[in-house]
Amino acid sequence: MPRLNQNAMAQIRKSQASRIVDIPLNTWEDIGDFIGNEVRRLVRNEKVLGGSYNTNYKNLKTSGKASPSGVPQSSTSGEPDLTLTGKMLDDLRRENVFHNRVELGMLAFNIKKMEGLKRKRTGDKWDMLDNTEVLKPITNNVEKRLGKQFDKNIRKWSKDDIVIQIG
Repeated sequence: MPRLNQNAMAQIRKSQASRIVDIPLNTWEDIGDFIGNEVRRLVRNEKVLGGSYNTNYKNLKTSGKASPSGVPQSSTSGEPDLTLTGKMLDDLRRENVFHNRVELGMLAFNIKKMEGLKRKRTGDKWDMLDNTEVLKPITNNVEKRLGKQFDKNIRKWSKDDIVIQIG
């Protein structure tokens, strides 16, 4: 049997390398569910989102005028507390799963509240997942999950026979 050129072997392996990043849909589902649950745990139990409102929003909140029109305001407290009713946190969930990502979302009602909060609190820049205290543990976990899947894919791929037809 003729010996194969090392460059040819490298090209064959390179063409199959794209399979390394194949992530099963159930893994993306698990990741999406984990993110929603972890956000709730960090906010409720670890209280990582403390902080304070800016002065304008705090005044609106304490006067009962912070909610967008048609959205009831659940509190007049001047201190942030996403756990007061818990409805917005409970609504964060996995919505769509694709072959290369998962999307989380919530009901339009809660999106409207969050958009109102973003505008009034920090000039349209606030997002609970922007906070490093929330994002860092989630990122670490997701990286580990994806890394394990990549390792599994590499082990599987490297055991596959390479078939070469000559002639």
